[in-house]
Amino acid sequence: MELENRLAEFNASFERCINDCLFLDKFYEVFLSSSTEVSLMFKDTDMGVQKAMLMTSLVYMSRAQSDDPDLFLKIAEKHNKDNLNIKPHLYTLWLDSLVAAAYSVDSLFDENTEKLWVDILQPGIDFMISQYNVA
Repeated sequence: MELENRLAEFNASFERCINDCLFLDKFYEVFLSSSTEVSLMFKDTDMGVQKAMLMTSLVYMSRAQSDDPDLFLKIAEKHNKDNLNIKPHLYTLWLDSLVAAAYSVDSLFDENTEKLWVDILQPGIDFMISQYNVA
C-alpha cells in the first residue's frame, strides 16, 4: 500500500478514535496501569491539561517532524533526561496503551490498522528516544 493510502487509512482511524469521548480516558486507564513508574509520573497531574497535550503530541508524532521539525525538536528536548526525563522504555508502554485504546473504541480497528498505527507513530517515537541523552 502506498504511503498516501496508508496515511489516509491511519487518519481515518485516528479521527474515529479522537471523536470518541472515551478514547483518551481509555488510553490513560491502560497507560497508568501499565507500570508503577508511569502511574507515579502522573500522580499530581491535571488530567484535563494532560489530555489536551496528548492530542497535540499525537498529531506531531503521526507526522514525525514533517510539519515543523523545530517544534518537534523542542518537544523532544522537553521530554529528554534533563527535563521531564521520559525514559526510552516508557515509549513502548505509551504506544501499546494507545493501540489498546484505539482497539477499544474504533470498531474498524484490526491487525492491519494496528500495524499502520505502529508504522506511522514509530518514527516519531524513535526521534524522541534519540533525543533523550542530548544535552
